[in-house]
Amino acid sequence: MKWFNLTRHTLPGQHLRFKTIRQDEFFIMKFNQEEKFLWNTWKGKMPSAQLREAMLFASNFILAYNVTCILADYRLMHAPTLSDQAWIAKHTGKLLQHSKLERVANLLAPDVFQQKAIETIYEKASEMPQPCETRDFIEEQDAIKWLMDGDHTL
Repeated sequence: MKWFNLTRHTLPGQHLRFKTIRQDEFFIMKFNQEEKFLWNTWKGKMPSAQLREAMLFASNFILAYNVTCILADYRLMHAPTLSDQAWIAKHTGKLLQHSKLERVANLLAPDVFQQKAIETIYEKASEMPQPCETRDFIEEQDAIKWLMDGDHTL
C-alpha cells in the first residue's frame, strides 16, 4: 500500500500521513489511523455495481476502523442515478448509524445537479439517525480546516 503525505492542507504545525487503502479508476480511499481520518475521492461516472460495492466497502471500513471524520471529495464524480442515490442512502445509512463518525465534509463541484444528488442521498439517509455532523464545501482548505480543528462555525 502507498502512503500519502498531507502537509499543504493541514493547519499550521500539523502533518498527516495517509495510507492508500484502495484505488481504482473511480475511487481512491486513504486513511490516517492516528486521527481516524478517512479521505475518499470519487471520480467519473461509476457503474452502478461498482458504486454500490465501493460504498459498502467504505462503510464497512468506517465501522471496522472507528473512523471519526471523513473528507468525501465528489468534485470529479458524475451524479449517481436516482436509484443509486436511494440504494446508497438505505444501505449505507443503516450501517453508519452505528459508527463513531463525528464529522463528514463533502467537497462538491459547482455543478448544481451533483450537489442535489449528494443532498438527496443525505436527506434519505437522515431518515435513520446518524451520529455525525455533515457539511458541504466547495473549497478543500475550508473542509479540512473544519474537520481538523472542529470549528463548526465556518
